[in-house]
Amino acid sequence: MSKVSIKICATLHTILQDENCNNFQVVELRDAFLAVSPSNQSASEAYKFIYRQVNKLIKKGVLKKAISENSKTATYQKTEQFDQVSFIISQRSEDASQPIEYNVTRQLKDRLKQSEVDLLTSIGESEEYMRLYQSFPEMKAHLESQYMLARENSSKLLGQVKAIKSVLAHQKK
Repeated sequence: MSKVSIKICATLHTILQDENCNNFQVVELRDAFLAVSPSNQSASEAYKFIYRQVNKLIKKGVLKKAISENSKTATYQKTEQFDQVSFIISQRSEDASQPIEYNVTRQLKDRLKQSEVDLLTSIGESEEYMRLYQSFPEMKAHLESQYMLARENSSKLLGQVKAIKSVLAHQKK
């Protein structure tokens, strides 16, 4: 028998992986989700999202629904198949799920842009210290130490840029 794969929100997956998370109601799962979720969505939106996810997991046979005779509230339990499923983890966005890989690449590109801006700033700073030294040789000691600090900072930033570019190149493979 082939292993079933199910796409699931990373936050919801983490909550469901907890061995104490069994015999739960959708409201309880929603509250746990809102407690750890970085999004600013309403309780109503979160409930709808969790309810859809729970129903999807029921259809796949990963969860089962139980309604007690003396209560109208439904509880959900993990089935034996839960541990056999291969979950595909994704990050939740406003409309749909985006793979974690996309999110990581976006974050790396943002860091790269910021590091490149910082590098250009640092290079400009060190160049200005050189011009100031030529204009004010009597301030040599102070300007020279500032110039060296700016060059050191430029070297660190260049290293960051190279490292991020290397990781991005590896991500594309």
